[in-house]
Amino acid sequence: MAPKLKMTAKGGKAGPLEQESDEERPLMFHMVNEKHGEFCQWYPSTFFVYKHEILEAVGQDRKEGDGYGTVWFSSAEQFMMYCKATRFGDHETQRRVMETKDPKEQKRLGRQTAGFTHAGWDEVKSAVVELANTAKFGQNAGLRTKLLATGDRLLCEAAPDDRVWGIGFDAKRAMAMQDRWGENRLGKALMAVREKLRKEVVD
Repeated sequence: MAPKLKMTAKGGKAGPLEQESDEERPLMFHMVNEKHGEFCQWYPSTFFVYKHEILEAVGQDRKEGDGYGTVWFSSAEQFMMYCKATRFGDHETQRRVMETKDPKEQKRLGRQTAGFTHAGWDEVKSAVVELANTAKFGQNAGLRTKLLATGDRLLCEAAPDDRVWGIGFDAKRAMAMQDRWGENRLGKALMAVREKLRKEVVD
């Protein structure tokens, strides 16, 4: 049987996996307390986002008096759940998400968003997560350095139970199941942010 080929961040194929260096292999991350945990949505990180950027990301029109100033967040997960509530006009869930710094609780609250529809969230969720991570890594020098240090490696959330934001497999099984990976939307968002930050350094 021919050896499996690795996938690059640009979606192309390189040489056999056996010939890869660690720097060329896909970088797998999942839990905050594990290696590369800083790429997880739950990783503690303080950053702000302008209100008008939030409204634009979730597809809401700026009303009189809205869209001015900034909102501070304690993690990308908090931002994501806040935006979910914003998308559907659930101000009570917005408030409750901002009252806790526990990402597990934030996620639980986000799942209770009034008026939520999968179709409505699907339209904006990738843009929301990319905006969150642009702020998270762009405003924290240490995190920015770590993201840029990944070079051109393919970034993958090795979440075995998540085929939307992750690849649907844990790190141990990931490469053997490469042809069955999920969407890896979080990994793709991080790579998009990495490219933005890299261009800023060049400019």
